[in-house]
Amino acid sequence: MPQASPIPFPVVLFDLDHTLFDFEGSKRIAFANVLEAEGIVHNQSHLDAFEKVERPLWQALESGELTLETLNDRRFNGLVETTGLDADPARMAASYLEWLGKSGGLLPGARQLLDTLVEKCALALVSNGYGQVQRSRMTNFDLGHYFSAVTISSEIGAAKPHPSFFDHTFAQLGYPSKEQVLVVGDSLSSDIAGAINYDLAACWFNPQGLEHPDKPGIDFVVSELSEIAEIVLGP
Repeated sequence: MPQASPIPFPVVLFDLDHTLFDFEGSKRIAFANVLEAEGIVHNQSHLDAFEKVERPLWQALESGELTLETLNDRRFNGLVETTGLDADPARMAASYLEWLGKSGGLLPGARQLLDTLVEKCALALVSNGYGQVQRSRMTNFDLGHYFSAVTISSEIGAAKPHPSFFDHTFAQLGYPSKEQVLVVGDSLSSDIAGAINYDLAACWFNPQGLEHPDKPGIDFVVSELSEIAEIVLGP
């Protein structure tokens, strides 16, 4: 990696789900296929119940109170318990991860952004996700060649926003100067908080136009991925 760069951020750390990848579309497809395999005619109420069960589990993961392996089992156990579905939660949990890895696609503008940046920057993928899922997505959607470093929480035993997560990424990148690094992600509690905790510039991807929180450390807010190239490369 060059020691000096004429561009503002020669190193960019990208979150994957909800930032580059259409996680909601992937989840809907995967969840529908899991229920169909159990002989269940699925509807929106099943997905709503699933999301209600898993939401606090993801919060517990970010706070370090839960592991991903526990999360996956608990969300399907909770789904069966709360809905009374006649289904095997362990089988559903395993099948769900398989379907997530091959369902969905990139968000609009994501590949164009990566194509623009990859020749000029060192890119890293930083995900609070399952290695099985994210590695499958990298293969199935031809993403691997973009990234000089890949950090996935299930593989290292640490999750964003904890500094130890970013320690792994920086080691892979050869310890770049923090002033040269931009973190891009949709989650205030993991991506943006992690960047702030690690003294990195933070770009909040906010396509829904949510209210800007009254907190220091968010350097950039964008609603479209196409806006990021100018932040990284300069005008």
